[in-house]
Amino acid sequence: MEYTSASQPLVEGKMPHISCGSDEIGKIVLLPGDPDRVGYFSELCDDFKIVSKNREFTVGTGFYRGLKISVCSTGIGAPSTEIAVIQLIALGAKGLIRIGGTGAIDEQIPCGSMIINTAAMRLGGASEFYAPKEYPAVASFEVIESLKKACMERNQPFTMGICGSVGSFYHGQGRSTPFETNYDEKAALQKYIDLNIINLEMEAETIFTLSSLYHVYAGSICSVHCNRITDQWLLENQPSQKEMCMTALLGAYYLNECYLAGNK
Repeated sequence: MEYTSASQPLVEGKMPHISCGSDEIGKIVLLPGDPDRVGYFSELCDDFKIVSKNREFTVGTGFYRGLKISVCSTGIGAPSTEIAVIQLIALGAKGLIRIGGTGAIDEQIPCGSMIINTAAMRLGGASEFYAPKEYPAVASFEVIESLKKACMERNQPFTMGICGSVGSFYHGQGRSTPFETNYDEKAALQKYIDLNIINLEMEAETIFTLSSLYHVYAGSICSVHCNRITDQWLLENQPSQKEMCMTALLGAYYLNECYLAGNK
C-alpha cells in the first residue's frame, strides 16, 4: 500500500481535488460554479486546454492577449469553493475572480446585466472556520477597478454593491420549497433588502474572505439570470453568461497589466 499525508494530501505531486500542479495554472484564475462553463473559454482564449476533471472541479488553462489564465469550476456553495480556493492559492494563484449567475433583489436591475460585488454578507459557512463573522468579506479594490474598466470598455451595463452569499438555495435565499404553501418569501427577502443587499448568490464571500486572509486579489462579476422582485428567471442565459466570461477575461488582463505585472 502507498500513502500520502492525510492533512496535506498530494496525488502524484498534484492537488487531490482540482487534480493539477502549479505549472498548469495561470496566476489569475476565473471561478465559475458550473463545470460546463469552463468549456466556453475554448472559443475565447488561445491554446485553451482542459487540464483536469474531477468531481465538480474542471480546470482549463489558455492564453488571453498573451496572459496565461486558468478557469476552475467550484461547484455550488461554500464547501467546494473553499477547496478550490485553498488549493489554487497553494499552487500560486495571485488573483481569483468569481464568474457566475446571480439573482437580483432590486427591481431596477435587469436580467442579462452584470453585477460587480464590492463585498459580501458572510452566510456561506465554510469561511467561519478561518475567521470570525466580524471579519469582513470584501473584494479587492484592484479587481473592482479592473472589472469596471472592462465593463465600460465593452459598453456592458453593470451595477455595484454588496451581495448576500448564502449557503442555501431555498430558505436561505427566500424561496419556498416546491412542497410548501405557507412560507413567506417576501418577508425573507425583505431582511436582505433592508440591509441594502442587491443580489443573492452562494460563493463570493468564501472567495473574498480566504483571499483577504492569504494576500490574494479577489473579485466577482456575475450575470443576472433572475430578478426575485419581478419574479423573472431568464431561460436563455447563455448569451449573458458568455458576455460575462469575455468581460471577466478583459478584467483579468487589466488586473495583470495594472497591478500584477512584474510582481513575483
